[in-house]
Amino acid sequence: MSGPDAGPTVVLDAGMGSVLREPALGAGELAATMRVVSDDRAGLGWSERGPCPRYAATLAVELRTALRAAGIPGLYALAGHSFGWLPVRAFAELYRPGVAGLVAVDGSHPDQWARWPTPNADRILAASNRLTGLLARFGLLRALDLSARVSAGLPAQQVDELRAMTALPRTSIVEAEQLAGWPASRALIAAGRPLGNLPLVVLGVTEQPFGAATLNELQADMTTGATNAVRRVVTGATHESLVADRQHAAVVADAIRSVAGLHGRDPVKPLSAPLAAKLQGADNL
Repeated sequence: MSGPDAGPTVVLDAGMGSVLREPALGAGELAATMRVVSDDRAGLGWSERGPCPRYAATLAVELRTALRAAGIPGLYALAGHSFGWLPVRAFAELYRPGVAGLVAVDGSHPDQWARWPTPNADRILAASNRLTGLLARFGLLRALDLSARVSAGLPAQQVDELRAMTALPRTSIVEAEQLAGWPASRALIAAGRPLGNLPLVVLGVTEQPFGAATLNELQADMTTGATNAVRRVVTGATHESLVADRQHAAVVADAIRSVAGLHGRDPVKPLSAPLAAKLQGADNL
């Protein structure tokens, strides 16, 4: 946790098998003026394992429990990267009065696997994760750096931490468990209320090696039912560079600032001019 106490607390949620360390997702820049927190979901990083099933509602409840235990009351401006969008969206469903705004950072749509071009891709990925977890028990992942793409650009200590955490057997196992809980996450969010006037920014990227057309359509759908939403695509960014690349993470930080404190009152603020110049598809939706 870092930064001043004034205004909404910024809560950052990482991708499926990842954790966030400052200055990832622009946390270092935000911490100068806002209180910023991130958590290691159960079974990841330094956290103990949690109960199954590992689906969005469970993760959202655990996040709120952790925030309350740390003495951090709402309002919260929540940003979820990749899979982290699912628990963030569930948090907004379960605890709407305490949410100031949301940012989907190349977030995963609940319908992603149902609409993915390759049939049963989620099951294939889950089986791969279980195999990777088995290999990790024999120390085979220590020679690899599976976190390289998401840690590139971070300070050396954070790079080393992420590499060590990624090599743990439980990291891959938790990833498989979260994939197994995806259908329940999808059902929860599908049955939920529209976001309405809650401030929302949906960030996407131009450099997407797999399923770019499908992912673009899914992210466009994220604004359905949201009347105070902006969707922006970061030119030259990758799924991972939004986390660690300083220039791209600054766009994330600016998006978080634009939703923080609005709490459904005013239209989402436009991004600052220098950052907006780096974006395409900057239409208000």
